[in-house]
Amino acid sequence: MLDAATKVEFDQQFRVVQVLYFALLASLVGYLVIGLVLGSTRAQDFTVSSTQWLPILFWIALGLGGAAYLVKKRMTRPLSPGLDPAQIKDCLASFRSGHLITYVLCEGIGLLGLLSMLVGGSRPQFINLMVVSFALMILLRPKRIDSSNT
Repeated sequence: MLDAATKVEFDQQFRVVQVLYFALLASLVGYLVIGLVLGSTRAQDFTVSSTQWLPILFWIALGLGGAAYLVKKRMTRPLSPGLDPAQIKDCLASFRSGHLITYVLCEGIGLLGLLSMLVGGSRPQFINLMVVSFALMILLRPKRIDSSNT
């Protein structure tokens, strides 16, 4: 079993991760508002050079989504029985940084959506990337570390 101080540390780290999570979700809402305002005020002018960038942006978004999933699975593992205190501290650090990297990668997909709007993409393309970003943020939401089995 974990001592009381370590359990308090787990709870504190979880709260920090939750604050980061909600802050990044709020910034995605900001990107959505900016994109919708920009999309309604500018005329659609597709050029050959701007439409070439759109598939590249979608492939980058796909890579970011895959990377976010892999980082979350690799860096935020549950505690296994028999860990010493140093390994538990490493697990805590990995928990916080793993979630931060995951959410920044998801945030990058939202930024790519905004960028696609700026290089000549349509509103549905922008909204698709924003939906993917929100969906990944929700699917990869922070979960409390289970410390009952150690």
